[in-house]
Amino acid sequence: MSGVAASQAGFAVMHLTQAGAVDPVATPVSAYALTWPGVLLFPLSVLSMASACAILAGRGVGLAREGLIRFLLGATAVMLVCAAVFRTGTPESGLTWWAQIHRYSAGAAFVLLTVVAALCAARMRGAGVPGWVRRGTWWVTAVAALTFLTTAVNTFLPGLADGGDWRGVPQRVLLVVLSALLWMLVANSVRSLGAAPAATAGVPAAAAKAPVLAGSRS
Repeated sequence: MSGVAASQAGFAVMHLTQAGAVDPVATPVSAYALTWPGVLLFPLSVLSMASACAILAGRGVGLAREGLIRFLLGATAVMLVCAAVFRTGTPESGLTWWAQIHRYSAGAAFVLLTVVAALCAARMRGAGVPGWVRRGTWWVTAVAALTFLTTAVNTFLPGLADGGDWRGVPQRVLLVVLSALLWMLVANSVRSLGAAPAATAGVPAAAAKAPVLAGSRS
């Protein structure tokens, strides 16, 4: 919870404090890392999101047969660390090798989280998951897939529908939607961990009773 909250707070502060330096409509989110305080806040925000994914990969999201989901969350954490460590290019430097690592790492992280959303949504039916979490995960899957497709087209085909002029919009929508996904996965993970002790309440006391042997006197 702290990782997701810190990530969202960092991105919110960057949008508020760097509104005059970064155009949120035409400029990618990674552009905040080029000016103050984004130089510090951008990697910290991305690393906070990576920590949330890593913790979920370790403890699970509260579903059965979630090995693949946990692996994908771990891979997402690695990609986010790379996106935080390797900064995007500047207008002067152009698309350097470290800027390309940043671009493809960030893109891979978004794809992996979208796949995680789809897998979780498919496995939540009949798993005792709250309705708002299950429906929200389906919405996240649909919106994330659509916005990522739009982001990819705007990045590699900026002339199509003048997508290069507003490519910052779908990126920010994608960031918000996938942050919401992490909140829902955290909520379901907490729910499942809370349900486990309740389901086993009284088991130790019952197990502690000595067995009654056939033919013995009470």
